[in-house]
Amino acid sequence: MLDRCLVEPGERGTTQTQDSPTPPNTLETANSETIPTTKKRGQPGRRKGSQGYSRVLTLEVTRIQPHYPAECTGCCQTFKADTVFRAWTGHYELEINVGNASQPGIVIEHILHRYYEADCSCGHGTRAEPGRCADEPEWSVALTEWHLCGPNLVGLIVCMALQLRVSRRKIKEFLKDWLHIDLNTSTINQCIHEAGRAISPVVTEQLIPELLASDLLHIDETAWKEAGKLVWLWAFVSTYTVVYQIGKRHRLVVQHLLGNLFNDFIMTDGFSVYRIFPKRLRCWAHLIRKARALHQSLDLDAQDFGSNLLLVLTLLMRNIYQLREDPCDAEILREIHQTSAREDCRKLAHEFLNDWDAIVRVVETPTHPLTNNTAERSLRHWVILRKVTFGSRHEQGSRVVALLASVIGSARLRQVNPWSFIAQAVANRRKNLAVPVLTMLA
Repeated sequence: MLDRCLVEPGERGTTQTQDSPTPPNTLETANSETIPTTKKRGQPGRRKGSQGYSRVLTLEVTRIQPHYPAECTGCCQTFKADTVFRAWTGHYELEINVGNASQPGIVIEHILHRYYEADCSCGHGTRAEPGRCADEPEWSVALTEWHLCGPNLVGLIVCMALQLRVSRRKIKEFLKDWLHIDLNTSTINQCIHEAGRAISPVVTEQLIPELLASDLLHIDETAWKEAGKLVWLWAFVSTYTVVYQIGKRHRLVVQHLLGNLFNDFIMTDGFSVYRIFPKRLRCWAHLIRKARALHQSLDLDAQDFGSNLLLVLTLLMRNIYQLREDPCDAEILREIHQTSAREDCRKLAHEFLNDWDAIVRVVETPTHPLTNNTAERSLRHWVILRKVTFGSRHEQGSRVVALLASVIGSARLRQVNPWSFIAQAVANRRKNLAVPVLTMLA
């Protein structure tokens, strides 16, 4: 490629920056009195003296990356070594290179990408163009190499926004103060949404099928805010996979992800939508918490009922690998449900009666867990993020959070660096290539 005859870029191939010389205005030189001093209403461009939104080049270009067409798009013939190439466009890219254990650190690169064109002997002209993923109607953000931020920088921005829970404005200040990278908040938000779209096939094509193939699934949900409205963040967790969904608190969310053919064990709380699954395990931590609350009440009947339930559940938890008998008599629960004057007692008894099989099933299969702490721990970080950021502003923002959280959580379970994986996925998808596979760390 180096031995090819190159033509220096002319006016057509140069990229205008603030440092580029501006050609003199011949019209203004000829007759300066005919040029208005202020911008008229409806004329294109910004008003004289306004701030504008053009990018300020604060970093020197560290590398020039040329891009040449390999073959003619008309006749599919490979270009010869003596082909004359002309630069026709270009763009800048900010990228970070992360070191390793022997040479730690971050190196900032400011790359100038130049794209060249050439004419073939068949008369057809061919241009080298930046990679671009096909547009998708459900996404308003594009996946293309024509982007100011490189894949590793996108990974850093995602880490600061979702893992460190830093606002867009604070990310902008950090990048400018510490790395001398000047980005606006809209560009930072675009990077986060682009990363969400890039890893979307990882969730739909790999993580969800792996989730459906697991023999035990933990499910839990918590509140989420979307444009000030209440929605719910769902977590589906297996041994090495976690998938998040944001939607209504309805059985359709569970059925849409798992379908009606999921026949393996699931561990849940007492939410009624989970009763459609035949092999359900009930979290005992919720039951013990409610029994303890009744035990500490002022009503004597409620104290007796709560203390008896608490005693039975505590003894079973201590001897779960030896006992194979029913934890208590269901007739007592029915009597409490029908005759108790305390509403809390009737509700807890009704909950035991509805979930009786799910509660006592763990006695038959003592290897299964007794609590749903796995799903609850997977939601804890995102609950804090919701309290800091007040949720998301629209549906695409909620989908981005769910997709990125799924990849980050699954990568952590598999001992894989999630930020390197997200950067690789962004780089591949910008070139319209397949996303990498999230595998276990060897």
